[in-house]
Amino acid sequence: MSVFRVYSSFSPIFQRLTQGFVYTYAGFLLVYFLLRFLFWDEFWVVGFVSTFIPWILFPLLILPPLSFVIIKQRKLTILSSLACLLLIGWLHQNYASPNPSTINSNPIKVLCLNNSWNKTSPETLVELLLNRTPDLVFLQEVTEIHEQEAFPQLIEAYPYQFSSPRTTILSKFPLRETQTIHLAEHSEFQQRAIAKINEQEITLYNIQTISPWIRFHQILPFLKIPFYDYRERSEEIIDLVKRLQKETNPVIVAGDFNLSDQTQDYYRLRQVLRDAFRESGWGLGLTWPQGWPLNFLIKNSTQTLDYPLFRIDYIWYSPDGESKMTKVLASTGSDHLPVETQVYFRLFAALNPQKLV
Repeated sequence: MSVFRVYSSFSPIFQRLTQGFVYTYAGFLLVYFLLRFLFWDEFWVVGFVSTFIPWILFPLLILPPLSFVIIKQRKLTILSSLACLLLIGWLHQNYASPNPSTINSNPIKVLCLNNSWNKTSPETLVELLLNRTPDLVFLQEVTEIHEQEAFPQLIEAYPYQFSSPRTTILSKFPLRETQTIHLAEHSEFQQRAIAKINEQEITLYNIQTISPWIRFHQILPFLKIPFYDYRERSEEIIDLVKRLQKETNPVIVAGDFNLSDQTQDYYRLRQVLRDAFRESGWGLGLTWPQGWPLNFLIKNSTQTLDYPLFRIDYIWYSPDGESKMTKVLASTGSDHLPVETQVYFRLFAALNPQKLV
């Protein structure tokens, strides 16, 4: 006799607890999707919950056996089974269906990494780039140590280097019109440059947005309530989209966007760009937080979080391009994992099939 059958036969309390969990969880999802349909990120609670998708959807997979074996309700079993099928189809469509590249041209190999300041050592950074040999490198949270110790070692491989406070673009191709920008006139630093590749121009953006966080809002003189604040990030994304709409060259945009693929800001970007991992990656593509110490949750713990939970680092490109072999790479010591892809643009297809120089 199975454990489930024993509990469901001899423990009415366990059955009621299971039923309460199933109904509460189902109600939570219904309310969330209704509010998302009505408000999306205009309501901060929706924005906060969206950050944890798909994790909050995985309990759907256990609802059919719970409904059938323990609660023993036929309608609930059928409905939960249908929800599971929808979830599996959605996961397959979004995370397990890479699109094949149809452009016959030489790729531009792109790598993006948030160094997390000095967590990525100069030696590790140099080794990564010399081993992976990307054509374009987008770095965030760069320090003076990287500039003084790593970049001089890379000058032969990357003769074109554009550094701003906290951000750097390394390129095998000539760069011009290099600009340090501040999206939405905020304090965070971003970069724009134009790379000349085989007589063609590609506009580059190296992005880091201001991270959302739990802040407190005072609603009464004696009362403050917590809320999830992502307003500055949204303002920066809106500004970026406006800039991209004015670009006449193909573009590559990469960086630490501090957003998940279920946010409204992500879909704003999808209106003007293609997400390399969504187009040609496999799996959830999680990049952060890697290697966080767990002592902030468990006192005196020496364990670390060795499996990232969110995808917040992206490589994007304009709709006239395609990508291939997008992947998340191994840790460099940073709490962000590197992302790598190969980008193809149709404008190169008409050129002689020679190595891009």
